[in-house]
This record gives sequence, C-alpha cells and structure tokens, in this order.
Amino acid sequence: MAKITKAMQMVSISKMKRAQQAAIFGIPYADMLSDILTQVTQYAGTYQHGLMEQRTGDRKLIILVGTDRGLCGSLNTNIFREVAKYDRDTTLFVTLGAKAAHFVQKTGRLLIVDFNYSDSPKLSEARMVCRFVAQLFLDDEIDSADIVFSDYVSTFKQVPLTWRFLPAGQSQEFFDGMPEALRRTKTAEMQKSVKDIGEFDFEPNVSAVYESLLLRSLDYQLLQIMREVRASEHSARMVSMKQATDNARDMNNKLQLVHNNLRQASITKELLEIGAAAGADG
Repeated sequence: MAKITKAMQMVSISKMKRAQQAAIFGIPYADMLSDILTQVTQYAGTYQHGLMEQRTGDRKLIILVGTDRGLCGSLNTNIFREVAKYDRDTTLFVTLGAKAAHFVQKTGRLLIVDFNYSDSPKLSEARMVCRFVAQLFLDDEIDSADIVFSDYVSTFKQVPLTWRFLPAGQSQEFFDGMPEALRRTKTAEMQKSVKDIGEFDFEPNVSAVYESLLLRSLDYQLLQIMREVRASEHSARMVSMKQATDNARDMNNKLQLVHNNLRQASITKELLEIGAAAGADG
C-alpha cells in the first residue's frame, strides 16, 4: 500500500507543479483585465450592459467548481460546505467537475447542467460556461449568480470561497471584492499603466467595445478560478498521499514489531519444549 500511495504522490507532485505555475502565471493578466475594465467604465458614460442590471429577486444560481476525482483530503468537502447556506429547493446549480455534480445530485439540489474541464483548463471551456450562465441572466431566468470554489493559497493551504459573478459590477468596489486569488499580484506599475490614460476612444462604439471587454473579463476570471481549483486539487492530493504513505509505513513497522515478538515467543516456546523433553528423557 505504501508503494502505491508513494507512486500516486509522485504523480501528484508533477501535476501540482504545472497547475501551480498555470494559476500563478494567469494572475497578472486577470489583474490587468480588471484594471482596464474599471477605467473604461469611467469613460463609458451612461451605457450599462445587461449583465450589470441589479435585480431584487431571489432566483439564485451557483457555479460550483469541484474536482473530477477524490483522494484529495477534505478539499471537496470544504467547498461543498459553502453551499449549505443556499436554499436547497430554490437555488439552481451549474457544476464543473464530476465530484461537484455528484454532490448536487446526491443532496437533491437542482442541477441544470454539468460541464467538464480538462486538467489544464482552457479559455474555451470557461467561455462555454460563462456564455451559458450569462444567457440565463439576460433571459431573466435568474437574478444573480455566485461561484463557489477553492482558492489555492499554498501547497498546504486551500481556502473555500464564494464570489459574486453576476450581475457584473461597474465600480471599483466590485473589482476590489474579487477573491485574493484573482488580484494578489497587483503592482503599482501595472495599475499606473492604465490609470495614466486620460481619455478613451471607442471604435466602433461604446457598446461593442464594452460588451467584448466585459465578456472576456468574465471568461478569464472563471478560467483563473478553474486553474485555482486544479492547483488546489493536486496540492491537496499530494499532501494526502504523503500522509497515506507515512501511515502505511508506520503500520508496516508496527506489524513488523508484532511479527518479531510473536516469532520470538514461538522460538522461546519451542526451546522450552525441547528442554523439557530432554529433561524428561534424562
């Protein structure tokens, strides 16, 4: 068993490094998109996209991002615990990952559709989910949408988070409210590169430019979240497999000690019997 879990640990280490790099390298681009969209909003005048419409209804949709496989400790359990605060009978769910879909179905919640995403998440996969959810919002099927996922902090720490996805905000407060995973590498130089722009010209028009920028920003934010979950998954699985390997080796050492004690006791018993037989013959 220790050999099996050790092999799984080594596989997880390899995947973990790639997933962590993808998550970290994607953050600056997500930062820049948020900064650009924030600044463009100030020059968009009275234009407001349909995805920004603030609604008072309680028709909520949750985008639940989980893993495809288990053996990653309490990662999925912690993510699913965030869902408990939403009403079971009225909240709709869109899931990413087999474990998320299984949880929603098992607990009797309302699952609309389950999306698959690869071990190295792609923008096309995030775009498919975003367009589906955005269309539900524009068709007035839902009033808001949240994303529940695991934020990768470090190899040994992953934090479940909930972030408002729709309606999209058009103020700095909205972007400041993003999970730290999406804006943790902001630098003064990056922000200055956008904020020093004094005027924007929109070609062909404000609506076309703003809609394209807004949708691309939402696509990429979800992509970054998918990367965070993958990094969290492989990190948690690596730690879990290491603990399993250590436990298996500890169990092996204990069993070896028990085996040696029993063997020694058996040998001692045989020697006593031989001695007793020899004494009787004498």
